[in-house]
Amino acid sequence: MATRVQTNSSLFFGGYDISGVFNAISLTVGGGGQDNTVFGDGTVSNAAGLSALAFEGEGYWSSTEDSVIEASLGIDSSGTNLTVAPVNSTKGQPAYFAPLQEAEYHPYNTGTVGEMLAFRVSGTGRGTPVSGDIYVAPGSDRTSSSTSTPPVQQGSVSATQKVYSSLHVLSASGTLTVSVKSDDSGFASPTTQITHTPFTSIGSEIKSADGPIADDYWRVDFTISGGGSFDFIVSLGIT
Repeated sequence: MATRVQTNSSLFFGGYDISGVFNAISLTVGGGGQDNTVFGDGTVSNAAGLSALAFEGEGYWSSTEDSVIEASLGIDSSGTNLTVAPVNSTKGQPAYFAPLQEAEYHPYNTGTVGEMLAFRVSGTGRGTPVSGDIYVAPGSDRTSSSTSTPPVQQGSVSATQKVYSSLHVLSASGTLTVSVKSDDSGFASPTTQITHTPFTSIGSEIKSADGPIADDYWRVDFTISGGGSFDFIVSLGIT
């Protein structure tokens, strides 16, 4: 069994990496069971309900991150894309992502004299919570088109599943187009399964493709045009 000490967890929210102000992150993923007990049952019975994600985070107040968090507070139709990388944000590390709707933001969670000014934020998912892996790592300005080689054996997608792609564009000039492709182990004739909206500015997006998809190897391709430069992160998951 592998265990880890949290020292470099990463948190991406919309078009921003806001990891540097957080010192505690909590994700709760669950499914609400719905009671369907009837006469003749010897025990309580439940049907599978809807899946859900809850997020809580704490950290030290910063004016830059404060404006990012406060701007997304409230109810909208889709929420803001949240990706949490519990180990770090390098390629191949696990990532959890979902559209998040902020429910509460306490910008001045503690106000004790002589102590660091702290904040607290919480929210709930507005879409399917996905457990996946990082395919394209952030932290460098990319100026040319490329792929996330080598392909990763993420697995096939059943008829009741979807493959999800989470994209956060953290810095932008020019045009960035990201696509998700699948194939068998040789990757000789890949099929494009997801194409993200072209980005010319910072932002984020989650897109999905329905199963069944028999291919079990996956790759992310990206095209940078217009003499551009982009820092971004892409994660994939099947659920």
